[in-house]
Amino acid sequence: MGKHSKSKSKKDDENHDPEFRNDFEKKINHSIVWLIFSLGIFVVLFSLISVVFPGLIISVVDVNPFGESFEIGAMGIPLLIVNVVVFSLIVLGLKHRLPNAFTNIIQKIQSFDLSRKNSFMFFLIILAIYIATSANELSTYELSQYGDFMVVESALEIWPEQESENKYVAEQLDRHVRMVLFVISEEVFHNVKIIPYLASIFLLITAYFLTIKLSEKNFPGLIAVVLILQSSTFYLYDTIAVYENFWVLFYIFSIYLIFKKPKFSSIFFILAIFSKAIIVLWLPISILVTLLSDIPKKKKIFVISTHVIVIIVSLIIFQYSDAIYGNVVDIELSEFWIGFTTLAFNLRFDVVLLLFLLPVSAGLFLKARKGDKNSISIIILICGTILVTPVLEMITDFYFVYPYRYVPLVVFFAIGLSTLFSRTK
Repeated sequence: MGKHSKSKSKKDDENHDPEFRNDFEKKINHSIVWLIFSLGIFVVLFSLISVVFPGLIISVVDVNPFGESFEIGAMGIPLLIVNVVVFSLIVLGLKHRLPNAFTNIIQKIQSFDLSRKNSFMFFLIILAIYIATSANELSTYELSQYGDFMVVESALEIWPEQESENKYVAEQLDRHVRMVLFVISEEVFHNVKIIPYLASIFLLITAYFLTIKLSEKNFPGLIAVVLILQSSTFYLYDTIAVYENFWVLFYIFSIYLIFKKPKFSSIFFILAIFSKAIIVLWLPISILVTLLSDIPKKKKIFVISTHVIVIIVSLIIFQYSDAIYGNVVDIELSEFWIGFTTLAFNLRFDVVLLLFLLPVSAGLFLKARKGDKNSISIIILICGTILVTPVLEMITDFYFVYPYRYVPLVVFFAIGLSTLFSRTK
């Protein structure tokens, strides 16, 4: 009896020993970081293959329309050069082989910050410049820019009716939040492009505050906004109605609310779904970000459960409203791998993103190894967003993958790169 009691006492001591518990948690966190990084780096590398060799993946999976499988693309050589240089610097830095002057500059940059007031003032200046240079686009009739705007016009003429023989018009009618915002834009401002433009502005605001929250510094928020504004993908669709940013804004704001006001996050998640139904594919991303956040356990359970409920309710609504989404599912496994080729083509003008996507992922991994959970979340947001496209390509042939679908990636990449300008606490 005495021997049994002693053994039990020892086990209890281990369970209540803070040092033992901390070591156990560190091992778990270390494993999670390596698992997420391994999966994430696979997604990034596989997507970048088509930047270097545009025809390689397609030649393996299907007939190659691009000629030679190992013919190097226009961005192939710059991508290789930049990544070799950056990763060489990273390795030298980890081995403490960099010149002290260079290291000091890096440390000063990571330590630099602005006050909340000054940072917000600079942000307003940047926002004002952006508005002044882009507002003139609102006067352009959108049909002269994108032929698909005809579908939106047709949907606006008959909405809120739910019937149309044109399957693309019918799909527009099922996106209720989007249609409501379009109608408000036309009725109030007499221009369907106004509220989509406001959504792009609020997307910049959300990215600014989300970056500050994740980096715990003000200056990275400004860097994130500048990086988004230099993106040709963002600038191409910021004032466009047919490829608006409603769904991007609502989803990214739902991510921000996970950290700031968790109980409201699911509200904007469902708004995102009824702006663009493919947001349902982002559910695992939101769940993982929630689990890795520093919010209390009860709030994590609430966020995850409400998000799942939102998905269930959305599916029920789609089912009983005779939405088109149930009729467009057509699973083709080979299309999953072809889906990885779309990033290289659609983001071919987003040079900064293509060149630094892999180094940013590696930088976030290094920060995560030092205990920065937010860096793990950003890796999930970046790589999860990339992975959505192959999954979408696999489950349906209804949608075409246009560059606007990568606007969330542009935002998350900008946030990820910006947070590297802050030192891990």
